[in-house]
Amino acid sequence: MEVHVARFLEREYKALCKKPVPIESVDLCPASGILSEQTGDLMDVHYDEKAEFFDAFLDRRYRAYTMAYYGETPEEVESSGLTLEEAQGNKFRLIAERIGLRGDERILNIGCGFGSFESWLFENYPDVEVVGVTPSIVQVDFLRKCMADSEHPFGQGRFRVIHKDLDSLDDEDVEPESFDVVTSIGLVCAIRNLEQLHAKVARYLRPGGRAFHHLITSRPVIPQFLDPSKSLIGAYFPGGRIWPFDELPRHAESHLRFEKSWFINGMNYWTTLDEWHKRYWGSLERLRQHLPPERLKFWNDYFILCKACFRPESGIHFGNGHYLFSKG
Repeated sequence: MEVHVARFLEREYKALCKKPVPIESVDLCPASGILSEQTGDLMDVHYDEKAEFFDAFLDRRYRAYTMAYYGETPEEVESSGLTLEEAQGNKFRLIAERIGLRGDERILNIGCGFGSFESWLFENYPDVEVVGVTPSIVQVDFLRKCMADSEHPFGQGRFRVIHKDLDSLDDEDVEPESFDVVTSIGLVCAIRNLEQLHAKVARYLRPGGRAFHHLITSRPVIPQFLDPSKSLIGAYFPGGRIWPFDELPRHAESHLRFEKSWFINGMNYWTTLDEWHKRYWGSLERLRQHLPPERLKFWNDYFILCKACFRPESGIHFGNGHYLFSKG
């Protein structure tokens, strides 16, 4: 199934490269409307699956549910030899380098997941302080258990978690202009209003602070991927969309200064997903005790379809974007 879907998408990607679709022609208003939509549905359908499910396939060290980084080119990815755990650490190291972390910053991490970036940060920068934000009750429960353990890095007073989405985050939760760095890893695909995203991030950054976003992105504008009701994205990731690579910086000018962006070849995410998929199948008998057959099929189909998106032409069309901004 993956091969057939990948072939179809390859034809679509090539056609869009030959005859590009202007983003202005797509029925979308990334500078108006609500910040995000269907957050509750997204948690119900996707992120609040039972913890045993995520235990079955995520890396053992960081529990990172985003792309791992194996190399810059498809050839480097294929020949890397890194384990999933090593490649996830490699991703966080790359992010830290691109932010320019010193190691003494106060960081707001929006969409913190299971605290994967925080775990890496505390291993490598013992003096950072991090506030994580997530709307997932499964993730919050996991993080609070870690925080209750005085031996765990999260239980030593340098980490706090807020159970909210970015839309509902307010000044009572975090003080304006109190962070040196604001990060998001895997969040922006759930954002509808990019203008409001930048405004909110800028509100919490100190003057001179930096913002960094890691997200799935496409080189061409793919109209059906910008409307969750017009593709299977809406079924597996309610309210989600894949922003074209150049779109995020276009909406920052009123709030933040755009510094630099990087496109990460999609074979990195294909390799990550393939390893997740293998681990998922290796844990299937155990998962039958926790998930009904329809959910097992849901997740298997999800892995197949996601891999198919990144695979065409060795990841040159569909990958991840890194974006660095600063506040004047």
